[in-house]
Amino acid sequence: MSDKEFDFELEDIIAEFNDYTIPEPRKRRRRTPVPAAETAVPPQAEPTPQQPVYEEPAHEEPPVIQEDQVPPAEEPPVVEIVHAPKHAAPAKEPEPEKLPEEKPEKKKKGKKRHEDPDAEEDAVPVKPTPAGKVSAEKPRKDSVGKRIGLGLLSLVFAAVSLVCLAWCIRNIHPETTTVEVSRGTATANIVSRLNTSVYNSKASALGEIVYIRKQYTIPEEDLVAPKPNPACYGTLSIDRAEEVLDVIQKARDSGLLDGQDVIFDPNVSFYYDSTIQYYCDDTILVICWKELIDGYTCSCCEVKIADASQFRRKITDDTFGSAMQLFATELSNSVNAVVAMNADYYGFRDFGIMAYNRNLYRMDNSVYTGMYKKYNCVDTCFVTAEGEFLYVHRRDEYSWEEMEQYIKDNNVLFSISFGPVLIENGELQVCDWYPAGEIDKGYSRAGIGIYDDLHYYYMSLNHSPERAARWTVNEFGRQMYNKGLRSAYCLDGGQTSEIVFQGEPYNYIDFGAERKVTDIIYFATAIPESEVTS
Repeated sequence: MSDKEFDFELEDIIAEFNDYTIPEPRKRRRRTPVPAAETAVPPQAEPTPQQPVYEEPAHEEPPVIQEDQVPPAEEPPVVEIVHAPKHAAPAKEPEPEKLPEEKPEKKKKGKKRHEDPDAEEDAVPVKPTPAGKVSAEKPRKDSVGKRIGLGLLSLVFAAVSLVCLAWCIRNIHPETTTVEVSRGTATANIVSRLNTSVYNSKASALGEIVYIRKQYTIPEEDLVAPKPNPACYGTLSIDRAEEVLDVIQKARDSGLLDGQDVIFDPNVSFYYDSTIQYYCDDTILVICWKELIDGYTCSCCEVKIADASQFRRKITDDTFGSAMQLFATELSNSVNAVVAMNADYYGFRDFGIMAYNRNLYRMDNSVYTGMYKKYNCVDTCFVTAEGEFLYVHRRDEYSWEEMEQYIKDNNVLFSISFGPVLIENGELQVCDWYPAGEIDKGYSRAGIGIYDDLHYYYMSLNHSPERAARWTVNEFGRQMYNKGLRSAYCLDGGQTSEIVFQGEPYNYIDFGAERKVTDIIYFATAIPESEVTS
């Protein structure tokens, strides 16, 4: 473009701009287009008659000159000629010697970012749309490098969090021992133990505000239970039997009984030469007494536990088939039992099904009496991880694989094989013939039953110094039934029948001496020794 097209002299323009004073910066304003006859005059310090000055209304669009509009001769060459409506910013003073060589597009790029500093802070950048409308530009996105960096940082943080969580889970119970091969494939429920630890922490924190009963469990792989608190033991004479009700009330207040009734009755006929012994903490209640029933001395033991893991079995050397035999008191003390009793003396006989720590160890298919096989010639009692009894009756047929699946499907921890079943689903069972226990003769008897959820009753009928025991199995089962049990199972009797409480025999044992055995069942406290206070 030359100066001849506008009929003015370049020297006049240069002289005029030398006298031009730069105005104060002001915010971007929109200008409305002016008619073709009108011209936009750049602001001057002192307007002249030849160049009238117009006041710019606020927020007006800058003038846009169409292709067919020709600016007057006196207009300075700062107006851009465009082919489409665009947003124009106020003109910047050009350098005189470069004015003819500058292009309008390059000037506009510089103006948008540097012309008005205040406008960049207050105004939203706009751009024309195809229809000529002005729309706001989207905010600038973060660079690709920045996004990649943030993503890598998030991955590192997640990895560190997972490592910390794994460490916490692994160290929730540092005292937990490695599961031995003889203990089978029993595994601990890590999530449950973690939840229990968190719950107990909350209970301790709120202990001074409101009582919250803690939850405890004994890991399956632990070979030894926590030690009982000596302060929780007690002994009362039979003429103070009413005081046992205070112990029972303590168990109610702690929530251990969970609204259940008890079997113990302070008004029964106690054996004259006996005492009442008990143990009570937040996880277990044990009451032992000797009661005269039809003139026979029965040693009774009522147990209520808070968690099924407190009902356990112990075999000598913790290994199936071990030749070691120990007294029941020795086995009881080795595992810190609160109370223990004989089981089936599995090492003395080879019939029945033997399951231990969720594994099947014995199920002999050889013929025992012609019509029975060794494994199904007796009733077997399975104890589940929920503390319930399941029975497989004599003559029931199973293969080894089917029995393994049965143990897995029913969450069985261990079995007891002696029998017979005395009570099932609240109904008394009558047995006419049985290959074990000489059921039709008067012998010492032992049995264990379920009174309510996690609520058990053990009874042993033994010879006494005054009188020999004379109950058959069916008579013994009826006496268990009279206690209101919903399920009961007969254990090995005779000299094997024994209750061990506080490390000593509680009942009078036949012939006055313990018999070495291969196994016991027992109940333990679940409160860790670290929380026991003297």
